[in-house]
Order: sequence, then structure tokens, then C-alpha cells
Amino acid sequence: MGDGVPHALFDALERAEPLLLAALGPVGVIHIEYVVGFVHPYAVWVWLGTAIDAERDAMPDTMPYLDEVLAALDAAVLPRAVVGEIGTTAQSQETVDRDYQGSWFYALR
Repeated sequence: MGDGVPHALFDALERAEPLLLAALGPVGVIHIEYVVGFVHPYAVWVWLGTAIDAERDAMPDTMPYLDEVLAALDAAVLPRAVVGEIGTTAQSQETVDRDYQGSWFYALR
């Protein structure tokens, strides 16, 4: 499968970000992060970021807004042939600031 994750995967995730923010802005999503697995088929997890804990807590507990995320990824032409599992989770900037020194890098680990 070549060396590393295909560029087309990351390109699609970049294209999907504004689509996700537009689709999920009304429910408080202001930030998108991705976690991508290291081996084929590549797992893709989409982290939906809200400003405050209360907005995050108002989201569904399991795979929040997965249908909307899948629609945005498809619209961004995610190369499904190289992708395995796709999932979602939510986190707030409030929690990242409080528990992870304001770093999404640390929060995603």
C-alpha cells in the first residue's frame, strides 16, 4: 500500500473541515480535529469541538452526528477504498483548556 497514509485522504479531510463547520455550527461545533490510524485500512476519527462543556454534553453520547460527518466526508471525496472505521467524538475547548493545558495535541492523545 505504498509509504504512509495517502495524500488523498488528508486532502479530503482538509476539504471536509469547512463543510463540517457549516453543517454542525448550529449545534455548537466550532473546531474540527482528526485522528487517523497508521495502518491500512486507515481508521478516521473526527473530533467535534465546542466552546463549552454544556454544548458538548448536549450532543448524543455515542458517535455524535455521525451521519452528518459521513455526508461531509463523502462530499469532500474521502477515498473510502483506503478507509476502515470512521467514528466521531466530541470535546470542548473548555475541557481542553482546563485538563490539557489548552492543547488539542494533548487532548487527542
